[in-house]
Amino acid sequence: MRMASSNTRSQTPAFELVGRLFGRERIRRLGAFLHAGGYSISPESFAGIYLVASLLLSLGLSISLAGWFPLKQALYRFSLLLFAPLVGASSAFVPTMAIVLSFVGSFALIGMLAYVVVRMAADSRRAKVEEILPDFLLLAAANVRAGMTVDQALWYAAKPEFGTLSTEVQVVAKRTFGGEPFDKAIDHLSEHFNSKFVRRTVTLIKQGLSSGGQIAEILERTAKDVRDMQIIKKDIAASLLMYIIFLVFAASVGAPFLFSVSAKLIALLEHVFAQIPDTSSVTVSSGMSFIQPQAPVITSEQFLLFVTVSTIVTAVCSALMIGIINKGNRMEGVRYIPPMLIASFVIFLIVSALLDTFLASMGTGSF
Repeated sequence: MRMASSNTRSQTPAFELVGRLFGRERIRRLGAFLHAGGYSISPESFAGIYLVASLLLSLGLSISLAGWFPLKQALYRFSLLLFAPLVGASSAFVPTMAIVLSFVGSFALIGMLAYVVVRMAADSRRAKVEEILPDFLLLAAANVRAGMTVDQALWYAAKPEFGTLSTEVQVVAKRTFGGEPFDKAIDHLSEHFNSKFVRRTVTLIKQGLSSGGQIAEILERTAKDVRDMQIIKKDIAASLLMYIIFLVFAASVGAPFLFSVSAKLIALLEHVFAQIPDTSSVTVSSGMSFIQPQAPVITSEQFLLFVTVSTIVTAVCSALMIGIINKGNRMEGVRYIPPMLIASFVIFLIVSALLDTFLASMGTGSF
């Protein structure tokens, strides 16, 4: 027994051993999340691979980004703002925390990207299943009315054109044929699809079997309800089209245009105030000193950093809101983030170039 146990331990992949550090409950939730996305990898292995890869990539990114001077300065200033009142500006703790912040930020970014990829796969899988679910339920109801049992009706309704749904239904049928109770085997569908419609269908089928109800009628009514809900969602999305257009225009055109005008105004004021002579020491005969104009408190470089951050935040929030309005799920808007970011920065650069041309034609030069 000891030899067998040691052999089993030696054959366990190292990533699974690392993944078990997350705890049993987190691994269980991660497994359900991966199953919903259609991934067959074990949750322990995925957690171990994610942890090791994230640590290595975060270390590499933090080292490489720490060598980029603008980011190094930004991280140093941010760390100085947070920790200088506690440890002093001259302490080596501040630059050390800048490196730690870059590492933590890289680790969080990698984790967020992994979550987004799996979540988008799960949502895409759910959308495809919900689209074909009414037709599948109607075909299964017809099989039940023809005299088949529920498991046989689902088995014969699992046609190749139903894709992923047919594959998972066949797994349920094979488990049933292997001796597993049907009410437990059908839970496989609820676990492998992150869909309220699928979970509701499974619950209704189990309740119908336990109470001796008309399964065919339950399947037909469920199919009708699912189709009605899909039609309602499409009608809502069509009625909210103007809100989507407004969000796209505001995030991709309006905000970059105003940012560009503001940036050129700040640069112009900097240029003007730089040419004003210092009159602080000049006094008039009455003993009153001239009013000394002050340059803008915010420099053009600081405002450009603000514009970059604001443009990214605006594009991300607008894309997520579009996903909620259009599909009822914020993750559906993730796919709109790259085009909206590209459009925002392109509009900003185009307007900046046009303003430079306009100012140059007026003889003020470009800034």
